[in-house]
Amino acid sequence: MKISGLTFIRNGISLGYPFIEAIRSILPVVDELVVVVGDSDDGTREAVEAINDARIRIIDSVWHPGIRPKASVLAQQTNLGLMHCTGDWVVYVQGNELFHQRDLPRLRELMEIHVDNDEVEGLLIERLVFYGDYRNFVRVYPDRHKYVVRAFKPWRGVYAITSAMTFAAFDSWGLHGRSLRCVDSGIDMFRYGKILSPEAMRYKLRHAPHKLKGDEVQFEADSYYNWLPRQHVRPYAGDHPAVMAERIAAHGLQLDIGHPGWRNVLTRKERMRLVESAWYRRFGLPRMRPGRYKLVGDFVRKDRSAEA
Repeated sequence: MKISGLTFIRNGISLGYPFIEAIRSILPVVDELVVVVGDSDDGTREAVEAINDARIRIIDSVWHPGIRPKASVLAQQTNLGLMHCTGDWVVYVQGNELFHQRDLPRLRELMEIHVDNDEVEGLLIERLVFYGDYRNFVRVYPDRHKYVVRAFKPWRGVYAITSAMTFAAFDSWGLHGRSLRCVDSGIDMFRYGKILSPEAMRYKLRHAPHKLKGDEVQFEADSYYNWLPRQHVRPYAGDHPAVMAERIAAHGLQLDIGHPGWRNVLTRKERMRLVESAWYRRFGLPRMRPGRYKLVGDFVRKDRSAEA
C-alpha cells in the first residue's frame, strides 16, 4: 500500500498559517508528499524547500484571477496536486490543518483495512477548531461536529469540489459527482485558522479567495471577543500536535475566558447552533443530516463532557 500526502499553499507566511507544521504532521504516514505552492511573495516556497525531505515534491502554480467563483481556486489547486499523487490513498491537509501524531497509527490502520474494500472510498475526520489562542476551541457546529474527508482513494474519478473543503467521485470520470462512501475514523483534525494574529487575520480577510472582505476590513486583538459569542467557546484541556510546540510558545495573544467585554448576546442563528450542538453532544450527529459524504457504518462516539 502506498500513501500520498497532498496540500497546497500560497503566501502562507503572510497568512500566519502553520503550513510547515501541517506538512510535518503527515510526513510520518506518507510515502510521498505533493505540495502545490502558488505564486507567493513572502518566502513560502523557500520555507517548504527548507524542510529538505526527499518525499516532498513541489508543484509550482499560478492562481489565475479569472477563476469564478473565486473560492474555487482552492479546489483547482488541490486538483492540480491530486494529478501528481501516485498512492493507493491520499491524505490531504490544508495549510491550517494538522493531524496529531497519536492518531497516525489509527489512520494507517484504517487505510490498510479498507485498501481493497470497494465499499469504502474515504475516511472522515472531525473538525476541532481553536479560537483566539491555543487554550480555547469552538464547541458548536460547524466548527465542531463537522466531518470532512481527509483521506481517500484517488483512482475513482475523485476531485476536490467548491472551495476544496471536500471531495466528490465522478463515476467513470463522467459528468455527475457523488459523495464518497466513508467510514468515521474517530480522529480529530486540528484547525488553526481562527487563532491568527490581528495582522495575519486582516491579511486573510482581505486577500484569501474564500474571504475577500475588502481592504477596509479591520481586525484587532479585541475583535475575538465580538466575533463569536462567549457561549460558543470552551477551554481546551488536551494537548496539541508535537510539531506545534514552537509556534504555540511564540503565540503572543491570550484570550481571557472571563473577559467582561466578551459578547454574550446571541443572534437567532447562534442560539440555534448552540441548541443543535447540545443535541449532537448528547445523541450524536444524525445519519440523515446532510453532509458531503455517505456514511458507512456508524459515527464513532466520543467523550464530549468537556464541550458541554
